[in-house]
Amino acid sequence: MIGLLAVLSLGTGMHPVREPARMAAPASVVIATSRGESVVPVSEESGVPALPAPYLSRALPLSAEVKSDWALVTFAGQPFRFLLEAPVFLHGNRLVPLAGGAFVARDTLFLPLQWLTDYVPSVFAEGYRYDALAGRFEELRITPVITRPRPVARSPRLLPSGVLRFPHTVVVDAGHGGEDPGNPGLYFPGFMREKDVNLGIAKLLRIELQKRGIEVVMTRTRDTLIALGDRGRYCRADCDLFLSIHVNSLPRRSGYQNVSGIETYFLAAARTADEQRVANMENEALRYDADRGSGSDDALQFILKDLQTNEYLRESAVLASLIQDHAGRRHPGGDRGVSQAGFVVLTTARRPAVLVETGFSTNPTDGRYLASPAGQLHIAQSLADGVVAYLRQYENKVASEAEP
Repeated sequence: MIGLLAVLSLGTGMHPVREPARMAAPASVVIATSRGESVVPVSEESGVPALPAPYLSRALPLSAEVKSDWALVTFAGQPFRFLLEAPVFLHGNRLVPLAGGAFVARDTLFLPLQWLTDYVPSVFAEGYRYDALAGRFEELRITPVITRPRPVARSPRLLPSGVLRFPHTVVVDAGHGGEDPGNPGLYFPGFMREKDVNLGIAKLLRIELQKRGIEVVMTRTRDTLIALGDRGRYCRADCDLFLSIHVNSLPRRSGYQNVSGIETYFLAAARTADEQRVANMENEALRYDADRGSGSDDALQFILKDLQTNEYLRESAVLASLIQDHAGRRHPGGDRGVSQAGFVVLTTARRPAVLVETGFSTNPTDGRYLASPAGQLHIAQSLADGVVAYLRQYENKVASEAEP
């Protein structure tokens, strides 16, 4: 390693990567191929933007393994060797310097964003391009479709960790969207609204759940408006649970900027004025529903009354408790606990359903946390852990009930 770094410092025989334009790193990169689009979060914990290799391998013809001080990466048949923690990689016999190197954190290999966005398109000029303004790494049409063999179906399906024993499907709902921006976000950047934060967390949550072997259905994957009454209908026969993501806020009043934290709601009649306030705020999106019937309020009250004896109400309370237990541990704003209220978005789900208020956009700490890629990723990971905890508990319950 010392010899290699010495060569790097001398600068002899190297072919440097093009110096990137001086602009802020994106919070995430969209990978667009003939097989669809996926969002890969960008990490800057090493001081330079980097991408988690496992995420890239799902969307691109990329494989990677770590051996000693090196990360061995293959992209579309081409070998690349990254010296860990050093701003350099080898492509064949070519030594290429970078602004920052590959590294391993939490048992995950991270590859430099600069390598993917600058160097790979230069090597595969007819196959890939990177749009820096849009933050999109795109497969060009002439690139042959790279198919991967589907795994043989097996039942029960096992995660790599062996935590879950059976297939599961979760519906993830990014609140608001389209002409409904949600709350404006007092402490969000000027261009960002609640709908953007909700979608960012939802997409990362999809990735985190898929990593745990859980199938995910999204109510929306772009900036579009979905009627409140239609969102829960995504969770019917083949769905195990429904999770809606939102951001809280408070009207201007004494001390309103000091209120912070994450809380999880399940569907039931509100018990406090604050629970009713949150429900009214989220149900306000009904004004965007063009086909809303005049009896919507009466229908909501009927559903709430009927749910008092419904098994899904009890399961929703358990789900909310487990999600809140995991999410509240890492949130810088604190743990606000589990609450209940009459959210229209939860009424049409025919499985356990919860709504998570991921923090307050009217609090400076929460606002910055929710707007940051690291904060959104932390929330997504915590929510995924809570979902897995619930599904594991549910599997154990079903197994015990099946015993003679």
